[in-house]
Amino acid sequence: MIAILSAVFGFVSPFLPEALKLARNWQDHRFELERLRLSAELAEKRHAWRMEAVDVAAGIEEAALLHRPQPSFGVQILDRARADMHPALWVPVFWAFALLDWISGMVRPTVAFLVVGAYLTYKWARFELMQRVSDASFAWYDAVVRLYDEQDYAMLAYVLMFYFGQRAAKAAFGGNASHGGAGT
Repeated sequence: MIAILSAVFGFVSPFLPEALKLARNWQDHRFELERLRLSAELAEKRHAWRMEAVDVAAGIEEAALLHRPQPSFGVQILDRARADMHPALWVPVFWAFALLDWISGMVRPTVAFLVVGAYLTYKWARFELMQRVSDASFAWYDAVVRLYDEQDYAMLAYVLMFYFGQRAAKAAFGGNASHGGAGT
């Protein structure tokens, strides 16, 4: 039996160093693959951090731009035309462009007030209609409850989010405040 084992061991022993080299290479390759995988994950996280930093910087720039006072067109015209225009014309031109600046600044609030006014007029008309077609047991609070439905509450939530929490809402519901894409 020892002779057979020594023959088998003698036959297999020249292959042991090569088998050990293969095992070491297999371990080395596995280690390298794991290192590459972790390196790729780290690069992906670094990219996400850089993109988040860019998004934050863009948000800061956007807020600074939105809160920067808008220059008056009339003042800009007067500054450029001061040398060419007679001084007696400065004041009327200034007031004309001041009026135009005021009108330009009032477009969005006026549209918003008109839309809200139309909405409230519609709700008042529905309230009056409910009051006319109901019986004597009509209570105004019942009508108010019936007047407002899920769409009204959704619109109210939208307006409040737009004016008071647009950036927070985008971040909370999976959007990015800077570009509207999915958050990281």
